[in-house]
Amino acid sequence: MLDKILSYDLIDYHSIHITTEGLLKLIIVWLVTKLVLILIKKAFKISGKKRSLEPEEWMTFFIIIKYFIWLIGITVMLNIIGVNVTMLVAGSSALLIGLGIGIQHFLYDLFAGLILLFEKKITIGTIIELSEGKVIKITNVKMRFSEGIDRDDIRIIIPNSKLLSNQINFWEHNRSKSRFSLDIGVAYGSNPELVSDLIMRAVTEHKDCSKNPKPFVRLVNFGDSSLNFTLFFWSQNKFRINQVKSDLNKHILNLFTENNIQIPFPQRDIHIIQEVKK
Repeated sequence: MLDKILSYDLIDYHSIHITTEGLLKLIIVWLVTKLVLILIKKAFKISGKKRSLEPEEWMTFFIIIKYFIWLIGITVMLNIIGVNVTMLVAGSSALLIGLGIGIQHFLYDLFAGLILLFEKKITIGTIIELSEGKVIKITNVKMRFSEGIDRDDIRIIIPNSKLLSNQINFWEHNRSKSRFSLDIGVAYGSNPELVSDLIMRAVTEHKDCSKNPKPFVRLVNFGDSSLNFTLFFWSQNKFRINQVKSDLNKHILNLFTENNIQIPFPQRDIHIIQEVKK
């Protein structure tokens, strides 16, 4: 009796043959596939929390795995109902090859993003210098691409494959200090001690300039039209150092103006020699 029920034909159309037993197998395969996906998703969720990942960061990779598992499950279910999967795959092989070529860069970016997320070599706040010399501060790391801003506050999107395969220079962490210099020229006749004091006043009053190590000023050379000084200072704000230098230049200029220190510009004296008529 049970054998008759299990072997009862529910659908018999051309090559598709579904019995009661086949229907039960289809349901079991579907349930097992769903259960496997639920367990994998929970595992990804737990791993993401341990690694402080955002849901969208691990969800993209889970979706790829989900499609792959469903592909296996559907293949098994097609075999159960009598569909020749081998012929189906052979007939669509050209389409699959074309599709694979089209999405290979997409998949490369995804797997590169996965490596970056789990290795954590590039995280939010990391400052990198790309091979073309552009300095970027990373603001977000996603599965397919990373986001950042350059020194002009322009938003940059970088494919993760580029971060993984190209040469990248990592700047020191923001906690460390780097030394920078600023060149200043003043007119001949200026008091060099006063000039040095005013420059030191400007740098010590700036919040992004470190007081330890202590900044210092040197009179480096005598130019064609100016006494040339160089300010050496340390700062943690390496990414915004151009803005720091701009602030210093403005402050120094104001102090020079208040103290009658002139900043020269190139000039030439022309002497006209008149011929003496005999």
